Parts: sequence; structure tokens; C-alpha cells
Amino acid sequence: MATGDLKGSLRKLEQGLRLLNYPRDVDYTVLVKGDPAAFLPIISYSFTSFSTYIAELLVKCDVELTAKSDLRFIEAIYKLLRDQFQYKPILTKQQFIQFGFAERKMQIVCDIINCVVKKHKELSNSNKVKSQTRKKLRSFKYEVLSNCHNVLADPGGSALNFEQKPQVERHSGNEVSDDLHPLPLPAQGGNEEELYLDHDVVEVKCEQVIEDNCQIEFLKSQLADCQEKLHKLDWIEDKLHVFEEKLKGKVIIDEKDWNNLLSRVLLLETELLLQSRK
Repeated sequence: MATGDLKGSLRKLEQGLRLLNYPRDVDYTVLVKGDPAAFLPIISYSFTSFSTYIAELLVKCDVELTAKSDLRFIEAIYKLLRDQFQYKPILTKQQFIQFGFAERKMQIVCDIINCVVKKHKELSNSNKVKSQTRKKLRSFKYEVLSNCHNVLADPGGSALNFEQKPQVERHSGNEVSDDLHPLPLPAQGGNEEELYLDHDVVEVKCEQVIEDNCQIEFLKSQLADCQEKLHKLDWIEDKLHVFEEKLKGKVIIDEKDWNNLLSRVLLLETELLLQSRK
């Protein structure tokens, strides 16, 4: 984005805010002045409220953006952009929290919005691929079990054909009888076949149990991961509550501004002392 087109920068920023579904009112007259107080809430919303995937990424990276001064907030954002998004803003941290550089700041915010939206899509697609893989695994498992059940239930393919019965002649002394009698079939054949079928059923059920156990272990690990993230969020919430209690009734001043104020007070005191001696 080239500089010198302030209206174009405002239009692109407005498009980015619509892409984020930014819920707050934006004072564009303040943005044009380069007031950092107008840009910081947009950046904060992009990382903390726009996407649960991005919020989870912040927790995973142990990045905390709440209860910080403007300088500390920008330092955390710049570090996050460098490490996770491979993006380096065109302004320094000190320049960003100063008045001015309005068009450059708009460019940086637009780039941040694009980075966040792109990362959100990547994480969302990755989650969808994992979900589809699990669904395909379940579908394949049910298909295999169904095929095994059909094979076991089909009598034509595995049952023995006993319609043809062997016949032998029966002899009595020197007389030969013309009657033919059926030879009794051994009773062990059917039992052996049933044993084979039962063994196959046991193997299929064992495979099913193994797959179910693997699925249960996977779900347990996912549940443990979610519980760990919830504990982190609770810890962050407690820490924020304690910090708010400590800051109740206090005014936060940046260290650099405080030192500058002390220097001015010291100069005034010195000047008054010199005047009193005269």
C-alpha cells in the first residue's frame, strides 16, 4: 500500500473492519489524526475476539494482551506478529504509540487484519481435515464390520453341501442284498465349521475393541488438552482480577513519561530556588 492516498487507506481499513464484523463505532476523524487510542482497540479485537482459533493460539503461545500499558501491549503484538505471522511492521513501537503516522498505522492495521483472517482460515481448515479423517475412519470401520457380518450370515458361501449322501452295499454271508443304505455322516463336521465361524467372529470383535480403545484414548487426550486450556484461562482470569484489584483507584503512567515528568519538576524546583536567591 503506497502512501499519499489517505482516503484509499480509510476505505481499505473500513473493508477490513467489515471482514472482522467489528462491533464498535469507529471515529474516523480520530484515525486520520493518527491517535493510537483509535487503533489499539481494533488490534486487540482482531487477536482476542474475532476467532476462537486465534485466541487459542495466544493461550498456546502464552501471550497475554490484557491489563497492559499501550507500550507493553504493542511490544507483545509486535513479538507475536514476528514469531507467529512472520510480519514486521513498518513503524517502530515508539512511533506507533505516538500521534501522527496515520496512513502508516492504517496500513499496519490492514496487514494485521489480513494476517489474522488468513491464520483463522488455516486453523479452521486444519480442524476440518482432522474431523473428516475421524469420520472416514469410523465409516471404514463400520463398512468392514458390515461386510464381515454379511459374509458370516451367508449360508451359501460357507455351509457344506450335504445333499449327496454316500451309499454302500450291505453284505450278509454269501448273500448279497440289492438294498442300498445311507452311510451315517460324522457329527464332527458341523461342529468344526461352527468353531471356525466363531473364531472369525472373535477376531472381528477383537479388532473392533482395539479400534474403539484407540478412539477412546484419542478422545481422552483431547479432553485432557481442553481441560489444560481451561485451567490456563481460569489462571489468566484470576490473575487479571488480582491485577484489577491492585490497580483500583490508581493511575497508570508509562515509566518514560513519569521520568520526564520528574525531570520537569526538578527543573522547576531548581528555577524557583535560583529566583528566590536573587
